[in-house]
Parts: sequence; structure tokens; C-alpha cells
Amino acid sequence: MKFSESKTVQQNLFANENGWREIPDFIISREGKKVNTASDLWNLPYAIDTSSSKLDFSKIPNENFKWVLKSFVIEKIEKVSTHAGLQHFQDIWAKFFRNNIEVINSAPDIEETLISVVESAINLGRAEHKLWTLYRPIQWYLYGAEHYPELGFSTAYASILETMSIPGNPKGEAVRMEDPDSGPLNHSLELPLLIKALKTDQSKEFEHLQEKAAVALSIAYGRNPANLTFLRHSDFVNLTEGSDDPVYVLRIPRIKKRLVNPRDDYTEEFIDSTFADYIHDLIKANNEANVVLYHERKRVPNPEPIFINIEGNKAALLSGDFENAYNFSSAMITSLIKGFVKRHNIISPLTKELMHVSARRLRYTLATGLAAEGISKAALARILDHTDTQHVNVYFELTGKIVIQLDKAIAKGFSQYLSYFSGQIIDSSKDAINGDNPEKHLVFTGDQIEGEIKDIGVCGEASICHLDPPFSCYLCPKFQPYKHADHEYVLESLLNSRNERLEKYENARLGIQLDEVIFAVAQVAEACKKEYV
Repeated sequence: MKFSESKTVQQNLFANENGWREIPDFIISREGKKVNTASDLWNLPYAIDTSSSKLDFSKIPNENFKWVLKSFVIEKIEKVSTHAGLQHFQDIWAKFFRNNIEVINSAPDIEETLISVVESAINLGRAEHKLWTLYRPIQWYLYGAEHYPELGFSTAYASILETMSIPGNPKGEAVRMEDPDSGPLNHSLELPLLIKALKTDQSKEFEHLQEKAAVALSIAYGRNPANLTFLRHSDFVNLTEGSDDPVYVLRIPRIKKRLVNPRDDYTEEFIDSTFADYIHDLIKANNEANVVLYHERKRVPNPEPIFINIEGNKAALLSGDFENAYNFSSAMITSLIKGFVKRHNIISPLTKELMHVSARRLRYTLATGLAAEGISKAALARILDHTDTQHVNVYFELTGKIVIQLDKAIAKGFSQYLSYFSGQIIDSSKDAINGDNPEKHLVFTGDQIEGEIKDIGVCGEASICHLDPPFSCYLCPKFQPYKHADHEYVLESLLNSRNERLEKYENARLGIQLDEVIFAVAQVAEACKKEYV
């Protein structure tokens, strides 16, 4: 194979004299994709992340280091994965070269200068408690010292690096820290707002249908965005074709399991009929859109991804990875979720700002919720598609913390942001729909004071109501509470019942089942109070 024009005569000589492998014009990745490596700019077949799918080796200031880095990245792409080659290049560039171009270019002794660069990166990593970020860059130095010491790599210094203990990536820190912007969503104050917006969204615009499907699937399954990018129409399966009561499963492609391709294996997940509707609507819109892509005047076959990229996946098209040419990138899935939140202007009661929602946060939210409900570690690992249980321990550490402490003042304070009550407050039964029907009048009997019954309002539903009065009434738009009713008493009773549940049962989920009703009652109590002022 020919050398590219960017290679130096010295590298040519080194390769020939030492029997080194030349940098070829193209390679085949472990996934079986062709990668053009003839120049300094490589377009990787990495449709998951189109923003960083290019490797620009022209940025590397030293020709010898560039050549070693190319050899190293080729090995990762061929033997591990395209993703691994991309990550190694990004980390090595960021830690060793980005801020040291001038230093390396003007170095009188390149070997000593590179050692100095590595030492500075290690010291900074220790100071910032991020030494784990040096793992890949140090592996590159060890590779250079083993195979190409003549090009500026010290075997003696490499021996010292080999003795270093580099910690692993600290798993679960965002979850453990309960970060309001990157940890799990609050199950009482934030997640319900997202679900409420999803249920009330009637938009049929194409992008809005994509948003709703992305949010619904992330809430239901907690998968990484990359899983969703590889979903296809054929993965949405009706197990009871022709039945009036269909049962659906979604075949979710697996990632990060050392598979050659993400679609080489799947997990089959049953999908609730409500969530299935979001997929149905999106598939219908995809078919109506009839998206067709062309590359070099040739039509690219459409494998029908559920999240179809109308503009085409640039990384896939540039690298000739036409199987994924219609795929979303992971960043596009995240943008859909953020777009949904922005469109509905969902404000977090905790931060008083637009709620920060991502697929990763919804993954944490699902996991902490299931852990609180008492799921086993093995079952949670299966749901999150982990190969073992070591990564789910952090979610169980938080089972006692996902329930917020509530009293009357706190409930009223948060209720203004949550707006669970959507009915109509009335003066008397004369003003109510069904006010002349005694069977539609609602009362509340407190758990703490035996025999005390309170009239609270009237049900405006014309047909038989299948809700659980009076608890679910405050959440129903047909409920008409009396302005004069003692809603403060209802609120106090519900708060007492909530506290009893938390004390009596270890299952934290039982403590937050009443929260939506509590916030709705608090909202009504405050509204009635203002009416009298």
C-alpha cells in the first residue's frame, strides 16, 4: 500500500528499515466498515456521534508523534471498535497536545519535552482528582515506547508509568450526589410534570412526534440515546396480531457489549399500550414523510429507523456506512428531549428554572424508582442492560432519599409550580354540574378523627366514574370543590397518612403515591384561601 503524502521521508525510512507496518490508505474496522486513512482527516463510520466522528491528525504538532498516534488508533479501530479509536484520539489530543503545540514545536529535546508534557498532565489530573482521565493517553505513551522508542518515547520513563495505579472512572457520582441538573429527577416534584406534559400533548407535527417518542421510551426503559438511534420499524412487534387487545414488544438493540454491531443482539421489552401509541404515531409519520437520501447521485436504501434523520447522518454518508445513513445521532435524541421540555416550558420546582432533562437523567430516575420499590439487584441490572450487578449498587444507596419531607407549608409552596388541580372551584352545589344529583356529591372522611365527615365538592362527570374518590378527585378536571370546604383538613389528613406509610413500610414508593393528590389539595386550599381574602 502507498504512504499518504503527509508522511515524512524519515517515517518512510523508519518503516522500511525496522519492518514496521505502514499507514495504509484504508483499513477495515472491527465492525466490518471501511475507513479511509490515506490523509490526515479520517471520517469514521460512527453514526452515533456525528459531531466528533472526524479525526484530524493535522493538529498533531510533531510528525513522528502523529505517525505513532495513527498506528495506535488503527490498532484500536481494527481490534476493539471504532468508538474505542475515537475515544483514544480525543483523550490523547486533549491531555497531551491541545495546550502544548508551541512547546512541542520548539523543543530542542523532543523526548524530554514529551516526558514533561506527560508529567504536567498527571500532576493536573491528581490536583483535580481526575487521574482516571489519563488512562488512554498513558496507554498511547506505553505503546510508543514499546514499538517506536526511536521516535521520542523513553523506555525508562515508560517503565515508571507502568507502575502507576490509575483509578477507574467514578461510577454513579451524579446519582450519588443527587445533582439537581445531572442526577435523577425528583420522583415527587419533577418526573410527574414530564409525564403530565406527555399525556396532554396532542401535537401531530413530525418533530413533536419524535420528541414524544424519545421522552416516552427514555422514561419507560432508561436506555442510553445510542440504543434508540438503532431502533427500526421492524423492532416494534405486535405479538397478538388481529386481537382487540394487542400486546406489543420492542426489540431494543444492545450497545457496549463487545458486539461487532449494535444490532447483533437485542433485549425484548413489553411496551405499555399508551407508550405504544407514541411509536405507532411516529412510524405512521415516517411512512408519510417518505424520506429518500442520495449519495453521489445514487439512492441510499432506507432501513426505516424509528427515529429517522431527514437530513441524513453525515458521519455515515461520508464514511460510506449506508446501513446507518438515516440514523439519528445520540446528540439528536438528547435534543428531542430538551426540545420537548422547552416547548412545554416545564419549570423545576427545585431550581425554579427550565428543567434539565436528558436520557441519562431519565435512566437514573427509572433506576432509583425501581430500587425504591424493592426490585432485586439482578432484576434492575437486567432492565438497565448491565452484564452484572456492580453498577446498580448506587441506586440502592439512595432508596431512602428519593422521598421528600412534606409538611403543609412545603406542600403549598410546591403546589404553585405543579398545578395538578385543573377543575373548577364553586360556591355551592347550585353552581355545579350534577349539583342536583346527591350521588355526585363528594365527602371526605379523615383517617385520624373517627366520624368526622367533610363535604368537599361535586363530581361533574356525566357517566359512571371509575376513579377512587375522594383521593383522585382533586386530580380530575371534572371535580368541582366547594370554596367553603375545609380542604386544609383534607391536606392535614393526607400528610398524616403519608407519614404513617413511610414509618410503617420500608418501600419508599408507598410514601410518594399520595404526593400528587397532596399537591393538588394544597393548590385548592391556597386558591380557596385567596378567594376569601
